[in-house]
Amino acid sequence: MADSPSLVEVRAQRASEPTFRAGTVADIPGFRALGEAVVPSTYGPIDAAYAQRMLDEWWVPEVFETSLARNTHLVAEVDGEVVAMANLGRVSRSYRDFPYVTGDREVMWKLYVHPDHQGRGIGRRLLAGIEALVEGDELWLEVVDGNAQAYDFYRAQGFEEVERVDGGPWPDDVWMRKELPMDRAR
Repeated sequence: MADSPSLVEVRAQRASEPTFRAGTVADIPGFRALGEAVVPSTYGPIDAAYAQRMLDEWWVPEVFETSLARNTHLVAEVDGEVVAMANLGRVSRSYRDFPYVTGDREVMWKLYVHPDHQGRGIGRRLLAGIEALVEGDELWLEVVDGNAQAYDFYRAQGFEEVERVDGGPWPDDVWMRKELPMDRAR
């Protein structure tokens, strides 16, 4: 019988340093698994039906295929497993309509870190990677009203709340923007 790994070995495996790379279609199952780990615990307390809607409508292979074709995706992986992802695109190339948005904003549509890997700086590193890809001088994002952890994270990273959009039967969308220096390295 093989020896079981010690607690120290298990912690060392979990603490493996993440690698960062561009996302691909091969990551779609990993994206879905990440969504299943993050969405219910993040959005369930806000609105369980909305959390399920997110998984059913926005965390499905067809949407990721479209998103990968239109947007830039960054992935953090540990031992071959997707543990975080972020993506960047323009409002004009979204598969969703935003009739209340003026201009062609560059938007970080997703930034999610698996709960087992939060607190390790992965989210900040993905955000820095996204910021480096922005062509203009500002980055936008949406946060679901009630997601205080994400809201507070983005505020700490220099984002400011700009507008709230009535979600109707769903939680409101909070749009945040960060001004980026034009002379930043790309």
